Amino acid sequence: MMEIRNLDGITFTTIYETFLEAFRDYAVDVNYMNTERLGNRAIKNGYQSHVSAGAFENGKLVGFTLVGIDRSFIKPAAFDIMTGIVKEFRGQGVAGKMFELIKAGLLNEGIQQFYLEVLQENEPAVKAYKKQGFEIERYFNCYELNPDDFVQVMKLNIPLSLKEISKSEIEDFTTFADFPPSWENSFSSIQRIPDDLIIIAANYTIKKVGLIIYYPALNWIMNILVDPVYRNMGVGSALLEKLLGKLGNNTNAIRFLNIPDNDYMLNDFLINSGFKSLTKQYEMVLELK
Repeated sequence: MMEIRNLDGITFTTIYETFLEAFRDYAVDVNYMNTERLGNRAIKNGYQSHVSAGAFENGKLVGFTLVGIDRSFIKPAAFDIMTGIVKEFRGQGVAGKMFELIKAGLLNEGIQQFYLEVLQENEPAVKAYKKQGFEIERYFNCYELNPDDFVQVMKLNIPLSLKEISKSEIEDFTTFADFPPSWENSFSSIQRIPDDLIIIAANYTIKKVGLIIYYPALNWIMNILVDPVYRNMGVGSALLEKLLGKLGNNTNAIRFLNIPDNDYMLNDFLINSGFKSLTKQYEMVLELK
């Protein structure tokens, strides 16, 4: 018998077991994920078990939607961190039932918007989300770099000091962003990360001019930020080269996800630096009423 309820009391170990079953046929390789990484990614994205939902068949978790909350996002908002349904339980209205439970919980919390990200090629999911009232907000490009393919786009032509800093020091760099980061890459998400980050700052004399933020657990670059005044001077290439030097042979591919497709400067920089297209996503949003 199917039961839909929140995820209070459900461990990440249990969720991960269902994740493995649910994502066995997923279009993107998820072999990098394990219990700890799944849990830390959920924490990074503001996970709240009481507004998340699970589908239980005779007590066994067969579907889930993990939901995060961030009251300082553009408006008080929630995010579908991850939805997975075991293949044999798809097409039975499970996702819709979980969604109704989540929506009621978010309204009760005073949340105004519900965000999610979905692969553009996943047409059935996009269609289902639109049916629930979600609208496409932004188009995202996702990239991957084999370190051996890195190309230094521009030689550095100003003297820089490159040093690692803590995440408590990144606030001074946030104004360098041309577009609001996606939920996954937001500065709030960065602050919530419970494990290690590599953050390298670039300074020109006493002036902060650039920053790169890398999350080793997921092999993700979360942000590359350069002061507009100091662009086209090799700062971005210097930061990326410094990061790759630090990583050494510890990874054979790094990813940079959710780049708005109209951020032409960053997209061009990544492609020219050797990044290859990995996939494309939609950012979708539902206005809660």
